[in-house]
Amino acid sequence: MITETQSVSWAFGGWMGHLPSATAWRILGGAAVAGIGLVIWSYHWTLVTLSPFRRLALCALRGALWLALLIILAAPTRISRSYEQPAARPLAVLVDQSGSMTAADNRQHRRIDDALRRWREIQPVARMAYSDIKYFAFAGGMAPIPAAESVAAVSPQQTKFFDATQRVMASAPAGGWAGIVTLTDGLDTGGAAAAKETEPTVRTALAAGTPLFYVIGRNRYAGGSFFELRQFDAPTQTLPKSTFRVEATFDSFQAAARAVPLQFKVNGVERPVPPLRLEEGRRLATWSAEVQADEPGVVQLELKAGDEISRTVVRVAMPPSNRILYYQGALDWGYRFLADILKRDSSFALTPVFNFPNPAAILPAGAVRQMPLTEKELAPFEIVILANVAAGQLSNAQQTALGTWVHNGGILLFLTPDDDSTQSLSGSELEKLLPVVFAPPQAGPGEVTSDLGRAIASLRGSPHGPDPTKLVSYAWEQTPRVQEIFAEAEKKNVKFVSPLFSQYAHVAHAKPGADVLARHPTDLAPGGGEHAILLAVQRYGRGQSGVMTTDALWRWKLNEATTDRQVEFFWQTLFAWLGRDRAQGIHFEQAPLKAETGSEISLRVADAGADAPTVEAVLGKEHMALSEGPADGAVRVFRWRAPHDGFWEITATDVDGREAHHWISAQKVVDAGELSGRPPNEELLRELAARTGGDVLDTNLPPSWQAGRSSQGELLGERKQPLWHQTWILGALLGLYGLELLLRRKWKLV
Repeated sequence: MITETQSVSWAFGGWMGHLPSATAWRILGGAAVAGIGLVIWSYHWTLVTLSPFRRLALCALRGALWLALLIILAAPTRISRSYEQPAARPLAVLVDQSGSMTAADNRQHRRIDDALRRWREIQPVARMAYSDIKYFAFAGGMAPIPAAESVAAVSPQQTKFFDATQRVMASAPAGGWAGIVTLTDGLDTGGAAAAKETEPTVRTALAAGTPLFYVIGRNRYAGGSFFELRQFDAPTQTLPKSTFRVEATFDSFQAAARAVPLQFKVNGVERPVPPLRLEEGRRLATWSAEVQADEPGVVQLELKAGDEISRTVVRVAMPPSNRILYYQGALDWGYRFLADILKRDSSFALTPVFNFPNPAAILPAGAVRQMPLTEKELAPFEIVILANVAAGQLSNAQQTALGTWVHNGGILLFLTPDDDSTQSLSGSELEKLLPVVFAPPQAGPGEVTSDLGRAIASLRGSPHGPDPTKLVSYAWEQTPRVQEIFAEAEKKNVKFVSPLFSQYAHVAHAKPGADVLARHPTDLAPGGGEHAILLAVQRYGRGQSGVMTTDALWRWKLNEATTDRQVEFFWQTLFAWLGRDRAQGIHFEQAPLKAETGSEISLRVADAGADAPTVEAVLGKEHMALSEGPADGAVRVFRWRAPHDGFWEITATDVDGREAHHWISAQKVVDAGELSGRPPNEELLRELAARTGGDVLDTNLPPSWQAGRSSQGELLGERKQPLWHQTWILGALLGLYGLELLLRRKWKLV
């Protein structure tokens, strides 16, 4: 549907066109008052005595002419805009009516009661935001219902949480669902196969543009404690003489806090590690260790926690190069300065992306015109640098591709000293994979906030802007990851000197799990409490992301002697450290740690080359070749069923003989049933919501619900028609002036 709106605006011309509207109106107002005063004065002192009526008439004609000329200078313009109103998409509401949701606790309170109570508070806002709401109930099956409180004939003996979400998305009306709200506890008792449905569900929701929202049902239903290994991460490949990190994530529910003994082996040699502390209630517990890699070869790792065991292998080898994609959002000194540094080191290959306003502009040699739109286009690169990039310069597809690429092992560094750039990214898809939460600029009284004002202030050394002659040093945190950077410099036999900078962007705070590497030595972050963050990194899936809130340190270089290479050493060391854990060559992607005996699972093999790799499962003397299924882009997918229980080693070998190893624990799954007492899986629900652009609806409501149907839609076109540019207006002005002259002649003033 196409709608059109009309409005009248003022388009000041000439030198006033560059002034703020309020300033231009003040100037015109002053000119109007001065002009009227001059008219009254000129007709007050005349050679011929005029009666009050004649004097008033002449003043009115001259004043009207003056005011009309000033209004013409303000250039009244009629603006007609055409919008394409998107078709209204309904909202789907899924209500979990399984046994875990309908079992009462000792207070006779059910989880579904808790979720429905919260939904009743949200429902009026949802009805205002969406043209239609469709309700569905699910448990072992799924059925439409007239309202959220309605009871459907679905078997409560199982919860097929992922299956219900997929079925609702598959049955979406034309245009898809505007969103899916699920009232649930997030448990899926449909079998072990449900554990691998997170990624397909996220991909389907993103492809349909359907955010997932959750209303979590909670109660005090008690169940048995459990402890299981969810993720065991180590880099596929690392550099010789380097240190890499091993991380494990455990899912736990404990009636009381306790400690679990850990056993960690490196190449078969046990290393002493402290026990893992498990807190009371539902928790995600994390554990990590640093491992030294020496000569080229392999490092075999094994972690045992209680009855949970996992193994992995890390290759130790030199990569051919670190391929860097550098996206320059706004032109500054940073790119040329950094490119010159990296060109001096053969271990780096730099590809720039320039955002030229003129599409016909000639690109420099080796540059590309736009940021990749898919993960496949990003695959050739190890590191992506986003320098001075605003959110509007990256489409949703580009941000999603970056997120998937980083999750699968890429390294992203966001680099900007500009608050406007960070503010534009607040709440974006890109912010979700970065280690910090961005804060808006904190403008104080009289502080310059415009780009032009900051630039002028910087050049003048104004107190409202940074003085480029006064550089400040990074204050490094005393953490193991910072020590790794210093150790990386020692390998190159260089002295690691702390960088110097002039200007920096403000961020609110670091995210949980992020590593803050450097802070401002004196300035505090917005809200106080801690010093402002300058450099932070975090793991994101198999990759990692980083934020550097200063510029590319070119001012530091300008203050150095010509022969000094400290800036060069810093950047080469930082990139070498960031790229040390980057996966190289063939590797398993998102492989499960557990499998149900007899049930089929998928194993994804990436970077195997053009020829199909050989994949086999080994348990003792038993060898099983895995059959390849349909590929998922550049990733090869293999299907496998574990014939019996055991700790199976899966080996993938490419045509060059390179190997990737993964271990899977296969066992018969005893269905704990709906009444097992497991608490709501809030971590899973928050992950699904965050990755699809949705949210967990507790006390907060999505901003899109508040906007609702008030959106005008996509702007199709705009027409501007100057209202002052009319023949009759010119005639009226001449008429006023002519009438005044005639009266002046008649009354003997001429």
